[in-house]
Amino acid sequence: MKFVDSEQYSPAANHYIKKGYYTDTLPGTKEYFDHWDQEAHRCLYGYLGMSGYHYFYLNYCPIDRAVDEILPDGTVQARRDRTFPAFYDGDFKYYNCIDQARKENKHMVVLKARRKGFSYKAAAMLARNYFHVRNSKNYVFAASKEYLIGDGLLSKAWEFLSFIDDNTAWTQPRLRDREMSKMSGYKKNVNGADVELGMKSQIMGVSLKDSPDKVRGKAGELIFFEEAGSFGGLLKAWEVAMPTMRQGSKTLGTMVAFGTGGTEGSDFDGMEELFYHPNSYDCLSFENVWDSGSMGTTCGYFVPIQENLDGFIDKNGNSIEAEAKIFIEEQREKKKGANDPKALDQYVAEHPFSPQEATLQVTANLFDINSLKEQYNKIRAHGLESEGTYGELYYDKDSKIVFRPGGNSFPVYKFPHRKGDKTEGAIVIYEHPYKIEGGEVPHNLYIVCHDPYAQEKSTTNESLGAAYVIKRVNNLTKPDDIIVASYVGRPNTQDEYNKNLFMLAELYNAKIGFENDRGELIAYAKRFRKLYKLQEEFEMLDKRELRSKNVRRQYGMHMTEQRKRQGELYIRDWLLTPRSVSEDGVVKLNLHTIYDPALLLELIKFNQKGNFDRVMAFMIGMYHTRELYNREVVEILDDRSGDTWFDSIYK
Repeated sequence: MKFVDSEQYSPAANHYIKKGYYTDTLPGTKEYFDHWDQEAHRCLYGYLGMSGYHYFYLNYCPIDRAVDEILPDGTVQARRDRTFPAFYDGDFKYYNCIDQARKENKHMVVLKARRKGFSYKAAAMLARNYFHVRNSKNYVFAASKEYLIGDGLLSKAWEFLSFIDDNTAWTQPRLRDREMSKMSGYKKNVNGADVELGMKSQIMGVSLKDSPDKVRGKAGELIFFEEAGSFGGLLKAWEVAMPTMRQGSKTLGTMVAFGTGGTEGSDFDGMEELFYHPNSYDCLSFENVWDSGSMGTTCGYFVPIQENLDGFIDKNGNSIEAEAKIFIEEQREKKKGANDPKALDQYVAEHPFSPQEATLQVTANLFDINSLKEQYNKIRAHGLESEGTYGELYYDKDSKIVFRPGGNSFPVYKFPHRKGDKTEGAIVIYEHPYKIEGGEVPHNLYIVCHDPYAQEKSTTNESLGAAYVIKRVNNLTKPDDIIVASYVGRPNTQDEYNKNLFMLAELYNAKIGFENDRGELIAYAKRFRKLYKLQEEFEMLDKRELRSKNVRRQYGMHMTEQRKRQGELYIRDWLLTPRSVSEDGVVKLNLHTIYDPALLLELIKFNQKGNFDRVMAFMIGMYHTRELYNREVVEILDDRSGDTWFDSIYK
C-alpha cells in the first residue's frame, strides 16, 4: 500500500504547528465542545482507515525527532527538534495490527530494529487511554526502573500528559501523581464522605527485576513489556498476566511485548520464544516471510531496519526499502574492518533485515550463526526432525539389540528446556548401522560421543545426558562424516541412561568417548563388564598445547578450558566443511546434515558460561574423529579380550 497526501492524517497537529493552538472555536461554545468530541472520537475509533492510537500519536504527542533545516546557502542539514511525529507507513501498519489483535482477542509480540521510536509509540497509547478510556488501568512492566523513568517510557508518557493538559480540553485533575504512577480524577465530598469521581484512569510502571509474579492480579486495558529481551522472567510474567486479561472466551485488554535486536545475554531467550511461537502465547501471528527456510511458518510482528529508516522515506511517509537496504549493507561492509570481532554482529543485530539477524547472539561464538539459523528454520518449517525415527532399544530372545520405533518417551528437542518439561529422552535413529556380510557392523566405522550429567544434581533437572553416534569418513558406505543417531535425556535413574547409552554403542559397534569429570560411566562399565566399550584417553591430548598437567585418566577425556577452546575450532571447521555443490552453485556444508533442532539451537546460542550438553558431546566427537583419523575401518568385531572378569574388578 502506497500512501499519497499523508498530511490528511495530521489535521490537528498541522493546525497547532501553524497557529500555536488546536482550534479556532471559542471555549465554552457548542462548536468548541463539538470539536473536541470529534477529536476524541477519532482518537478512540480512528480516522480515514488509520487506528485511533495512531491518530492520537500523530496529533497530540510531540516527540524529539530529526528534521531537515535548509541553510542560507541552500544546503539541507539534519537537526533534532521537538515536534509532532511524521506519518510513516510502518506506523500505520503497526497500530492497525494492534487494533486487529484486540478484535481477535489476541496480544502482540514485536521484534524490531533499534531506534524505531517504539517507546514514544507506546507512551502515546498509554496517554490516549488515560484521557479517553474511563476507569482504564494501563501498565508498563520492565526489568528495572531505568527502562521506565529518566529517558524511559513512563517519562515520555508524563510529557504527553503535561502537553495535553496544557493545550486541549481534555485536561484531567489527578488523584495520584507519582514518579511511577498517575491516576486521573478528583475527590468530592458527598454526604460527608470523600468520593472519587472523574475518569479514574491510571498509568502505572512496575519494575519486575527478578520477581515476575509482580504482574499477578494486574488486569489492564493495556500492558506493555518494555525492552522485553532484557529480563529472564519474561515468559513466566507473560503466563501469569494472561489469565488476568481474560473473562471466559473474551480478552478484556491487550498485552504488547517488544524487544530490540542486539540485546546481549540469555535473557533474550524468552523474547525469542514468544516471537517464534506466537500462537502458543495468544499473540497475533504473521507469516514468516523474513527468515530463510521459514516459508510456511509463523512469527510475531517484525520491524526490519529498512522500514521507517530516516533518510529513506518519501514525502508521504512511504519507506524506500530497497535504497535503505543498500545503505545498511554498505555500513555492514565498513564494520567488517573493525578490530572488535563482535562489532559486525552487534551492528547486524541492531540493524536487522530479518528476525534471524535480530536474534543474533552478540557473543564470542565462533560458529556461523546465520547458516545454523537457516538450517534450524528449514527444519522447523518442513518438519525435518522427522528425518530421524525415535524409539527404544531392547534385547531380544537371542540377546541381540533391537530398535523399536515409538514408545512412551520422546526426544528432547527444546532448548533450553524449562521446569516441568519431559526430559526422559528417547533414542533417535537417522541411519541404521551399516552391516557387512554376516550381519556385523565394521569396527571403527562409528563412534559415540557423550557428555554425562552428575547424579548429585538430579534435583535441579538442569543438565541432560547427551550422546551422538557419528559415522566416520570411510570407503565402505556413503554418506559419511554424519550424525546417524542420538540419545539426549535424563530418565529416572542414571543406570537407565547408561544402559541405553551402552546398548546404542553396541548397536553401532562403537566405543564411547566421553567427558570423564562427572557421571558414573566408568563405575557402570565395571559393574557390567563393559569397559571394552569405553574409549581410552586420546593420545592427541598428550600434545603440549592440549596436555593437562593435573588430570590423567585411563578412559575418556578431561575437558580443560584450553581443550574446550580448541574443540570450538574443531566444531567450527567441521560445520563449514563443504560436502557438495548443487547445479545452481549452492554449497552444502556439514552443518546442513544436522537434523537435531536442539543441537542447532545450542550451537547458535553457545557461550563459555552456559550449559550446553549437546555441544559438549559433539565437541568430544570432534576429538574422537581426529584421534581415529589414521585408523582404518575394518570388518571385524570389537576385541573384548582385555575385559576379563578379573579386569572388571581390579581396573
